[in-house]
Amino acid sequence: MGNDQYICGDCETPVKLDDSLKRLNRSQLNSLINAKQNKNDQLNDLNPEDYISAEKMELYNRLPKQDKPIHYKSYLDSEDEDSEDETNFHLSDSSDINSYLVIEEEEVEQHNDHADEEEFELRLSSRIKVLENIFNILSNTQDIEHPLSEDCANLLLENYQLKFDQSQKEKDQYLSFLKKLKMQDQKLNLYENGELKGHLEDDIEPSLNEFRSLIKLEHERLSELKSLEATRSDLETQLRKNKEELSSINNNQINDILKLRNELQLDLGDRQTKLDQLKASYNIHLNHIDNLRNSNIYKLMFDIKIDDKYGKINGFRIGYKIVLPEVNAALGQIVLLLTLITKRLDLRLKNYKLVPMGSQSHIVKFTDSEDGTRHKKILNLYSSDEFTLGRLFNFNKMDVAMIALLEVVALIEMQLKRIDSELELPYKIYKDTIGGKSIRVTANSEWTQSCKNLLTCLNWVLTFISANTN
Repeated sequence: MGNDQYICGDCETPVKLDDSLKRLNRSQLNSLINAKQNKNDQLNDLNPEDYISAEKMELYNRLPKQDKPIHYKSYLDSEDEDSEDETNFHLSDSSDINSYLVIEEEEVEQHNDHADEEEFELRLSSRIKVLENIFNILSNTQDIEHPLSEDCANLLLENYQLKFDQSQKEKDQYLSFLKKLKMQDQKLNLYENGELKGHLEDDIEPSLNEFRSLIKLEHERLSELKSLEATRSDLETQLRKNKEELSSINNNQINDILKLRNELQLDLGDRQTKLDQLKASYNIHLNHIDNLRNSNIYKLMFDIKIDDKYGKINGFRIGYKIVLPEVNAALGQIVLLLTLITKRLDLRLKNYKLVPMGSQSHIVKFTDSEDGTRHKKILNLYSSDEFTLGRLFNFNKMDVAMIALLEVVALIEMQLKRIDSELELPYKIYKDTIGGKSIRVTANSEWTQSCKNLLTCLNWVLTFISANTN
């Protein structure tokens, strides 16, 4: 910190002192330092016996009395002032010894100007050091560091104002409480001319008798309450035992009921499974019977056979581990059959177009974009057994074509339900599965079973069309 630079003790911003602080006289400095001492002197006007115990007062009286005032020279006087006073003292002593000299006026004026400048600088430095000591004393006697900036001083004043307001509120509350106590004393009429009445005991005697009777009644009620609590405890114990017994009985009965229910559900599930199997077998046999009963041109054109391993259409097998040329030919026959069925049902496919071209048949899929344009995509229903990255990750372009083929069959089923609402295909089609088996080529062994299910459904559709359409 420089001689004329100070930092705020709270926000640490530079503070510029007013020039009036640098021109304080000793009486003003003493008023700043002794403010706390004067406050303590005001407290001395109170009688110590009113708020100090007798033992502490006796100990205080035995202590030696110190009548001398506290000297603050070490805080107020600076080293420069001490040295200056000492120098002046020596000069005054030596002035009596030295003889008078005759000095010219110009020399006296120059000497006085130089001395005034040195005295001003010395006084300014001394005042700054004294102010530093004053700030240290104020910081030690208060709960905040000095000096303070203008904003911090305003905040401190607001804080003191709040504390003062709170103290005023507390004082008002105490005065109100004191007023209530005085009013209560007046109502009771216990005092007469500031002294307690002599016949107070006679007035209080009926109240004491009533108080004793109430105490006796309280003991009787407490005894009765203890008896009732003991009875309540016994009843709660008995109730808890009864609840435990009831819970045990209920749990045993519930366990028996749940066990019986589980057995019935298991038996019902087994019977339902057998019934579903019989229904599926019945539908398959029904299709076979229909094939035997109805021999027509459709059967001659599309000879569909199902054996234990693979399904065949016109002698071409389709399934897993079948050579690709034979699979391509079988798929071409299926596309041709679906084309014939859609024409026979007068079914117009909105998003698909079947293009039967033998071993290189394909499906054209149409999609509508957001701008209203219609795009088409060719889905090939044949494979050249070439190695592709999609095949490496169990995905093949042919999978998309097979799913589209299955969607066409689902559309045909919906058209048939318009003819007969109770009609159902032997195997249910759901997304990319038929009869619960995936139609994707990459499904390997499942693909063989799904192809068999597909041919079964197509054979059933072909039979239904031949019997129910002209």
